Amino acid sequence: HYTSVTNIMKVIEPLFLNDLNAELEKIEEGSSKQKESKLISFQQRIGEIKIFDPACGSGNFLIIAYKELRKLEMEVLSRLQEINDEKQDIKSGVMAQVFQAFSVLKLSQFYGIELDDFAHEVAILSLWLAEHQMNVEFKVEFGEALPSLPLKKSGNVICANAVRESWNDLCPNEGEVYLLGNPPYRGSSIQSKEQKDDLNFIFSKFDGFKKLDYIWCWFYKGAKYLKKGKLAFVSTNSICQGEQVSIIWPEIFDSGLVI
Repeated sequence: HYTSVTNIMKVIEPLFLNDLNAELEKIEEGSSKQKESKLISFQQRIGEIKIFDPACGSGNFLIIAYKELRKLEMEVLSRLQEINDEKQDIKSGVMAQVFQAFSVLKLSQFYGIELDDFAHEVAILSLWLAEHQMNVEFKVEFGEALPSLPLKKSGNVICANAVRESWNDLCPNEGEVYLLGNPPYRGSSIQSKEQKDDLNFIFSKFDGFKKLDYIWCWFYKGAKYLKKGKLAFVSTNSICQGEQVSIIWPEIFDSGLVI
C-alpha cells in the first residue's frame, strides 16, 4: 500500500512523536547545566528507540519516522549549541571547548518485514536515500556530517511472511519499541488461499476465525509481541465494529493492552 505523508504523520505523531516533542519542551526548565545534561540524555534516548513496521512495503513509514527523528535530534543539537555559545560569552573570549554536533540515530534502529522481494529491496534503498538527504540537511545546519558513502548497514528489513515470522527474533522487544504500519486488509470473501492459511496458522483455536479480516493477524501478533509499549496500524473499521469484535478483542485486552 502507498500511504501519504499526511496519513503517516497521523500515525507517527500520537504514537511517539508528540510525546517526544513535549518532553523536549520541558527541558527548557532549569539551569543551563541541567538543560545540557537533560538534552544529552534525550539525544541518547533517540539513539536507542526502535521503529518496527511488520508490513513495511517500500518503507514509507520507516522513512518518515527516520526523518522526523533526525529533525528532532537536530533541534536537540541546536539547543546544545546555544548553551555552548552562552558558555563562550561568559568566558569573555577565553577559549572554551568547541561544540561538535553529531548524530546518534542509526538506520539499524529501523526494522521491517515485507513479503514482496522488490518492495523489500526498495525499502532498503529508500532508507539509504533518506539517510543521505538528512545528512545533507545536517551539514547545512552544523557544517559537517558523516559521509553517506561507503554505504553502511541499512535498516533491519527482511523479505518474509510477517504472519509466520518471529517478530521478536528480528526486533527483540527490549527498550523503547514502536510498532506501526499499514498492513494488508482482506475481508474473508476476497482472501487468497495463502492468506486463509495464514489466518488458520494464527487463529485456528478461535471460534469463527474464518470471518476475520486478514489485518487481524498484525493486531493479534502485535498484542502478543508487546510486553509494554504502543502500536498503531492503519486499518479498516471492521476491526472495531460488527461480529469480528467479540472474536479477538477480549484476547487482546487480556494481554493488558488498551485502545
